[in-house]
Amino acid sequence: MKSFVKLLMLSVLFSALVAACAGTNAKIASREYVLTTEMKDGNLVFLGVSDEINGQANPTLSAKPGEVITVTLINGGMGQHDITFTGINAATEMVKEKGEETSVTFTVPVTAGELEYYDSVSNHAELGMKGIISISADEPIAADVQSTTNTDPSQAPVIAAFDKGMCGTCHAISGIPNAKGAVGPDLTNVPASAQDHFNSGKYSGSAKTAEEYILESITKPDVFLAPTCPTGPCTAGVMPATLSQTLNPDELNSIVQYLNSLPAGAFSDSSASGSTAAPEVVATPAPATGADIVRDPADLPAPIGVREPTTVVINLEAVEVEGQLADGTTYTYWTFNEVVPGPFFRVRVGDTLEVHMKNKTGSVMNHSVDFHAVTGPGGGATMTQTKPGEETMFTAKAINPGLFVYHCATPMVANHISNGMYGLILVEPEGGLPPVDREFYVMQGEIYTAGKFGVQGHQATDMDKLLGENPEYFVFNGAVGSLTTQKPLKANVGETVRIFFGVGGPNFTSSFHVIGEIFDRVFDQASLTSNPLTDVQTTLVPPGGATMVEFKLEVPGRYILVDHALSRLQRGLAGYLIVEGPDAPEIFNGTPMPGSGH
Repeated sequence: MKSFVKLLMLSVLFSALVAACAGTNAKIASREYVLTTEMKDGNLVFLGVSDEINGQANPTLSAKPGEVITVTLINGGMGQHDITFTGINAATEMVKEKGEETSVTFTVPVTAGELEYYDSVSNHAELGMKGIISISADEPIAADVQSTTNTDPSQAPVIAAFDKGMCGTCHAISGIPNAKGAVGPDLTNVPASAQDHFNSGKYSGSAKTAEEYILESITKPDVFLAPTCPTGPCTAGVMPATLSQTLNPDELNSIVQYLNSLPAGAFSDSSASGSTAAPEVVATPAPATGADIVRDPADLPAPIGVREPTTVVINLEAVEVEGQLADGTTYTYWTFNEVVPGPFFRVRVGDTLEVHMKNKTGSVMNHSVDFHAVTGPGGGATMTQTKPGEETMFTAKAINPGLFVYHCATPMVANHISNGMYGLILVEPEGGLPPVDREFYVMQGEIYTAGKFGVQGHQATDMDKLLGENPEYFVFNGAVGSLTTQKPLKANVGETVRIFFGVGGPNFTSSFHVIGEIFDRVFDQASLTSNPLTDVQTTLVPPGGATMVEFKLEVPGRYILVDHALSRLQRGLAGYLIVEGPDAPEIFNGTPMPGSGH
């Protein structure tokens, strides 16, 4: 029985610790707000439904310092959502089904100002789902639990998570003078170590219950057990490891959340030029795994050949999917038919296109399609603004031959394109194209992530980078490594190849080049009825444009597809054409040397 009671107490202790770090309070809320999710003027918003905010999009919520409030979220039926509050480690649960609701109750910080609330689901905040809580300058409402902060620099509390198990001056933290020599805590041992210390004769505090002890211990080091210095003893007072290497992600995030819950001025650093701001601690995100969104470059329909004009049905579905952008990094792609680029369509001059545009149930956004091959308002976009769970349709005649881009054209258009909504349609001239041995489908795009290139974890869209035309990634067929380690182009010596190449963009022109090859024929700007350029090294393709290149393979080896603005190679933009077959020493001969960039 004693073991059962102790186990129960440990669970209570751990729960109390989490609540204390989050700044939560068990009092009944004095104010409640109710919000639902809604689409308004083409954008996702939080819509107020309780009395004082009824009908307001992303309403400003009012509160007094120290007040306890409850915020309830109701899912309006457009994907999954939550409400997260910055700076106080408070958030609702995720609501996934229409009509599902959830609530969170928390204590408002005691300092006047503003707190942001937002939807933490990828891209939702950037798409408009955010607002503020305005905290008045009234006297703070008295709290039941004494604040864990002290603005007197001489009495600045030691952050227990950074104090126990000191090792020289390892990890001294700017802005927290008492937190030096910090080795991170082993939070899995918090309940046991708290219970042991509370029961020991060493405890001299005023707590009468385990819960009170946990609250008190937030500002004391004794409750925490630190792991051994991970990289050996300190040398010259400095441990050779970074904080992110010392702590696992869960431990580090717990500390980040606690620090973020404290108001500015909670600590004072006499060595930091009088700065009183709490330090910013950034957790290292864990590697992430997502769906394969890469279009195989060999995935395209066969040539049409000679036939009479007919009606061709084109089926597109907008699907929003968390996909693999790079090793350990995911991104929420908006796709046509779940891959990037969308399907390659092949028709002939004179065909009638019957375009069906679906938007998958559960999508967050409206989507549409604009075919550059279509003569008519918006290229079809005016007819296909499609809500989640719905379908639209239009017809158009293909009256001009060429290789044309299509893309989503729902505002903000650049955002939809950069998230992966682009593809190519080939309108063959009468009689078709001359035969070749192999055809490939490649498109170039840009991705604007909040994290820098190579940062792992799930990445959201950074709208400022998008508007500033400052992408973190340049990609072929949607992802880093798409056409190198994943799905390279493959052919044989003696074969002729044709590459249908387009730029989704939305912003950058490509200088398309295949290292070690010369294009025998380039159909500049994808004009298929003009005489091709011959013997071309590199060809320009603008965003929203395309080209068709052809060449014969004479030497085996690995040929690298690039944009010859070669800095983009370092941001993910490369593909391989792997050619197998007999050597041709009369054309190319030599001994490979180490150190080549190719």
